[in-house]
Amino acid sequence: MRAKKSWRSITAILFFLLACVSCLTAAFAYENIDPEKNASLRIYFGKEGKGYENSMFCIYRVADVTETGGYRLTGDFKEYPVVLEGLTSSEWRALAQTLDSYAARDGLTPLQNVKTDEEGWTEFSGLIPGLYLVKGEPHEEGGYIHTPEPLLACLPGLTEDAWDYDVEVSCKFDSISPGTVSRRVLKIWKDDGNEAKRPEEISVQLLENGKVVDTVVLNKENHWEHTWENLDGSSQWQVAEYKTPEGYTVSVAREGTTFLMTNTYPPDTPPKIPQTGMLWWPVPLLVCGGLLFVVLGCRMRRRNREENDK
Repeated sequence: MRAKKSWRSITAILFFLLACVSCLTAAFAYENIDPEKNASLRIYFGKEGKGYENSMFCIYRVADVTETGGYRLTGDFKEYPVVLEGLTSSEWRALAQTLDSYAARDGLTPLQNVKTDEEGWTEFSGLIPGLYLVKGEPHEEGGYIHTPEPLLACLPGLTEDAWDYDVEVSCKFDSISPGTVSRRVLKIWKDDGNEAKRPEEISVQLLENGKVVDTVVLNKENHWEHTWENLDGSSQWQVAEYKTPEGYTVSVAREGTTFLMTNTYPPDTPPKIPQTGMLWWPVPLLVCGGLLFVVLGCRMRRRNREENDK
């Protein structure tokens, strides 16, 4: 009776571990990205089921993608001092704002310009795999100005079991009533142990609808911050670092009326997790080896008990 119960337990454990192996194998069974396959991106701009019609959106190609899902800056974005690896969702959002400011300031030419249809959808087609920056123009309705946030789209996107070459997203946006607004910039340094490399001052540009309208100097005396008052609330306001200190990267995240401009030295890039196409094949073998040892161990324990009973 004891032997039967023991083998039932062993069988249950075995099936459980085999299920884990199946999950692991499926999780890393993605095919490599096809760099020649066309991709598309559909974006919804609206609120509570009501789409905002006739709003212009444009798209820029920011980075090439490798077959295993890694990114490398390309084209007009190649020399910008930003990081693409090891980012959280909030850091990706900040990266989109940072690149959007550079694209506006430097007058970069988008790949496509498309307006939203009557349901609030816009579609970019015929794209090759890569990382794309998308920005939209403000839409005024109901006494408010709705301004889309810039976004970064990875094409293809990663679903539960495959790469998706036709991606759909809904853009976030801010809604404000016409009037005057204020904007504040605050410099943050992430350079512990390298403070000696920090410059005595940096210059920050204020952009109105993509045009530089003011430049301020931040330093210790003004606590690395500045506030602009009485700005036109119907305009798009951005900030850009004029020259990023050598060896540093920059990221700009907007929180309310404040732009948090962070300089990091060295770039904060944690160890990269292996991606599709790398050496994941030993994982199932190692797990199966573990299963074998579990079974053998249980059998040895059962034999020892039988011998002791005798």
